[in-house]
Amino acid sequence: MNKRLLSYFKKIVFFFVILYLNIGQIFAGEPTLFTEQIEVINFFKAGKAIFSSPVSTYNDDVIVGSHDKYIYFFDKNGNLKKKYETNGWVHASPSILTDSSIAIGSYDGYIYFFDSKGRFQNKIKPGSGSVFTSIIEMPNRLLVFGSNKKGIIFFNKKDSTSHVYPVRKWVHGSPTIIDNNKFIIGSNDKNIYIFDENASLLSKIKTKGWIMHSAPVSLNKNRFAVGSYDKNLYICNTDGKTVSSFKTKGRIHGSPLKLKDQKIVFGSFDRFIYFLKPDGTLFKKFKTKKKVVSSPVCLSDGTIIVGSYDKHLYFFSPQGVLLGKYKTRGKIFATPIVLSNDTVVVCTTNGYVEFLKINPNIYSI
Repeated sequence: MNKRLLSYFKKIVFFFVILYLNIGQIFAGEPTLFTEQIEVINFFKAGKAIFSSPVSTYNDDVIVGSHDKYIYFFDKNGNLKKKYETNGWVHASPSILTDSSIAIGSYDGYIYFFDSKGRFQNKIKPGSGSVFTSIIEMPNRLLVFGSNKKGIIFFNKKDSTSHVYPVRKWVHGSPTIIDNNKFIIGSNDKNIYIFDENASLLSKIKTKGWIMHSAPVSLNKNRFAVGSYDKNLYICNTDGKTVSSFKTKGRIHGSPLKLKDQKIVFGSFDRFIYFLKPDGTLFKKFKTKKKVVSSPVCLSDGTIIVGSYDKHLYFFSPQGVLLGKYKTRGKIFATPIVLSNDTVVVCTTNGYVEFLKINPNIYSI
């Protein structure tokens, strides 16, 4: 074979190798969002990891806690307004109460209260344990949360008294109210507990693993979904009867998300993001490069965002089509939030808080 023919042959081989790699990348689901689709408005570095999911107030101020023992307050543009030091890790996520005040628990055993502008009001110590979970306010003003002292705590703001429902292990599941007055929370004793508004137990559902963080999500009036460390997503009735379960190959830490068309989206430690049909059967799934701990959220146009330990935010259409991904500054444990103008706030395990402006025409990619 002469040199000219050999050179021609090499060019053909090179062309098909490049073509093969590009086709492989397309089918592997590896598109990256164009730089014009996302603008980094601001970012902040806390002293230690952030496992607390941020919340936003009526005017898009953002509150988040850190393992550096501080509670941070930002404006909607990511500027730090103030911070407040506690005496323990702030692992729990903040809660916005009905009077617009902010409540957040710390490993020091206190719940800290701030007004809607982030001004400290007071703190209470409702028991002897650390406050592990976010705080839910019942219609009768009872505050409910989980503790590492093997109990579900009902705190009465009016008279500062506490009622503790004892369980066999700590309570790390996130609480939820569904059907207006039913309170649901999972525990490390492998049970899902369902209470009425007066803190009376209605029923409980036995699972095979911890409910470590996943918050039950209402599917309709009497039906909810919640994830477990036994690798199942459970779809249950509030009467305590399990409707069905969907088995993954990894623990489910985050909370599921219900879409407008009733599909259910959630992530698993098996690295997959799952899309289930309303009946709980598989519709689609997408594999990331690391475990998925965080919970899905939605932009105003229905775009779904899911964070992964591979440091990326993944963007999907409501039909489960991957639109692209964006690399953040660290592993994503906490659930991002979406502000009223579609700014996304994402926190990472190396302490970063990032404010990202998303192009509203994200489908154009």
